[in-house]
Amino acid sequence: MTAPYAARVPTLWHGPRAPQAVARLTAGRDTLVIADAAAAHPLPAAASARTMAVDASAVDELGVVLIAEEIVRRPPEVIVAVGGGSVLDASKIAALALSPGHLFDFALQHAATAALTLLPDAPPPVDIIALPTTLGTSSETNSVAILRNRRGARLLVGRPLRPRHAVLDPERLATLSTAAVQEGALEAFLRVAGASTSPRTERAAHDARILGRALLEAATGDAMSTAGRLRLARLSAATQRTAALRGPDPYSARHWYLANEVAFHLGVRKMTATAAVIAAVWQRIGAGDARWGDRASLDAFWAGVAAGTALPRDPAAGIAVVVDQGGLPSPPRPSAREIDRIAAAVETAWGDHRPMLRGIRAADVRAVLHDSRWSTSPVGDRRPRAAERR
Repeated sequence: MTAPYAARVPTLWHGPRAPQAVARLTAGRDTLVIADAAAAHPLPAAASARTMAVDASAVDELGVVLIAEEIVRRPPEVIVAVGGGSVLDASKIAALALSPGHLFDFALQHAATAALTLLPDAPPPVDIIALPTTLGTSSETNSVAILRNRRGARLLVGRPLRPRHAVLDPERLATLSTAAVQEGALEAFLRVAGASTSPRTERAAHDARILGRALLEAATGDAMSTAGRLRLARLSAATQRTAALRGPDPYSARHWYLANEVAFHLGVRKMTATAAVIAAVWQRIGAGDARWGDRASLDAFWAGVAAGTALPRDPAAGIAVVVDQGGLPSPPRPSAREIDRIAAAVETAWGDHRPMLRGIRAADVRAVLHDSRWSTSPVGDRRPRAAERR
């Protein structure tokens, strides 16, 4: 996802000297390190740093509140957030506790009843140095965060969430599996592709095509080397740092809202859910249903990224091949009752009169879900639970 307005991007540090950059940025400053407890590498060295280890699979609303309480108990001068998208997002949201005007309380209260929370425009309340340990989420460079509460994964957007620095340390990406690297590349690609399903300026369209092609090439090239992983991390960050996501429609990645509810209600990971629905959504765009996106814009994007490759020229068929090449598993096919539940949740949270999926009702969502990419074994009706990792 991307913010619905332009915001100054973080300073980007990358390469072998990334740890030294963190040391310089935290030197002499009271530092709180918020880190995934499973992080494979030592935390940044800082003489006055204190550390709060968090379970990435448990950073729901309660976990965010606990982090916020630690931040308020002893307000740091700088926060170093280390982890995947879930940990980075939780740190960004918890840091709002230092904002004036009870912004943190507003964010949580609004997210309790609304799927989308737009925060008042204001500078971030504290410097955040974001060190991702996964690829593809771009949380280290964007002004967006996901809050998991009892109603689902809720979207928060606004400049107060923007990190001050993004640090891409190759050592922190070294232990990622092949599957995790491919998934991260696909997530970054689909972020650009989703934005390209609405009309763009020529510069935005150009940047999207260049980045999309580069991400596909990087994912199938030497992605497992240190240099390859760092390149993918830089390309993922570039999706937020170029014009690729900019356009008159900030909600153009329609597939994201379906995947968000599929992930929550089926208890699968967000990218697994995305892989299930993306081609079915693009089929609607290709058929000329403008509620899902602009056919001409998607065709132009796909023609640019698929040129000279063996990918199908039809965007829906082509994205299905890309998903297959990424090796993501298909979720088990939901029961008819589960599909009804997901479709109703999508309409309630994102559809009907709302700008995210304007004009889309539960029946439209049901049709997409019936045509989505599932494995053959059905799931029974299960209690909804949030996906473990973003």
